[in-house]
Amino acid sequence: MKQTSAFLLSTVTTFGVFAFGGSNKKDTVIIELDKTSKIVIITKDKNDLASLENYDINRMLKDLNARLTDSVRYMEINDSTSYVNKKEVEMKNRKIDDDEVRIRLSGLEVGIDPDEVDDWDDDSWEHRKGWLGRKKITYRTDTAVDKTSYHFNIDLGINNWLEDGQFPDGSNAPYSVKPLGSWYVALNSVNRTQIGNPLFFLEWGLGISWYNWKMQDADVQITEGTEMIEFTEVAAPLSGIKSKLTASYLNAQVVPMFNFSKGRKKIVNYESLGFKIRRYDYKTGFRFGAGGYVGYRLGSHTKFRFKDNGDNQKDKESDNFFLENFRYGVRGQVGWKGVELFVMYDLNDVFASGRGPFNPETGENSALNAITFGITL
Repeated sequence: MKQTSAFLLSTVTTFGVFAFGGSNKKDTVIIELDKTSKIVIITKDKNDLASLENYDINRMLKDLNARLTDSVRYMEINDSTSYVNKKEVEMKNRKIDDDEVRIRLSGLEVGIDPDEVDDWDDDSWEHRKGWLGRKKITYRTDTAVDKTSYHFNIDLGINNWLEDGQFPDGSNAPYSVKPLGSWYVALNSVNRTQIGNPLFFLEWGLGISWYNWKMQDADVQITEGTEMIEFTEVAAPLSGIKSKLTASYLNAQVVPMFNFSKGRKKIVNYESLGFKIRRYDYKTGFRFGAGGYVGYRLGSHTKFRFKDNGDNQKDKESDNFFLENFRYGVRGQVGWKGVELFVMYDLNDVFASGRGPFNPETGENSALNAITFGITL
């Protein structure tokens, strides 16, 4: 240890220059502890030294002492993130003034202090523009800060339906669906609540979704008959361009999830000039779950685009089309880091009992169950 003369603690930021000494030491601060020991801090702005308050210096020195041997003459530690004093940073960043306004959407939180914003006119431009270069503090924690957290996400997928566990296009049925163009879109307000073990949580919330079933055969027009939904192929001089059925639902879902990540990654942008910007990243590792959902139909319509003697025409009708008002089913989710996939299957029929499309092979009305695959954004 006596042969070890110094160790280097590096702090690289985006600020200006804090000078000390000559050209080789203009960004260096040297603290002499005794005749044989020194602490060297390299920085570019004296204001950046304040960020050292967020680091556990004692832990750093203990780790250094454990690493050093009599044969070591020089060592550089650059894994500074692991020495962040998480408790101190967390307490600091969760401090809220009485008059502070906070806006939270999904993993982004913006805090605004009206008093500080109101003082902008009193600040010089040099002071005002400095917040753009503030250093952000990044660290990983094993437990969520909030028992329940709020998110907003978008489900984007493709629709189809199953008849006795098979896709109708296998039998070339007129109600066969073309997956490409049969889009499923859902806007979801989701809460994530931790239940006991940090690995287990519930995702629950409300959302609005849109089913779009696009016909494989564009010449098939969807109409509401007197007793059932009808899929009829139009004859010349009509020529179909696109035919689809759309239904919207208000949904509620609950999905138990297991998360095997090492923890949640939280990125905090340094506050300045009355603004505090925090971004939370919850999708940090492998996770999966399965649950259920229920929905109530809000509306439905058909759209049939066609050519009549070469002229483009469009026929759009709004009705219930014998669709079930309620839907319910099971949902599965699996994710890795920022990517999450989902699959949904309606346990009830899309159309009311005995009102589905007529199947000439069976001589009965078909019972169709909706199925959706997609990605959560």
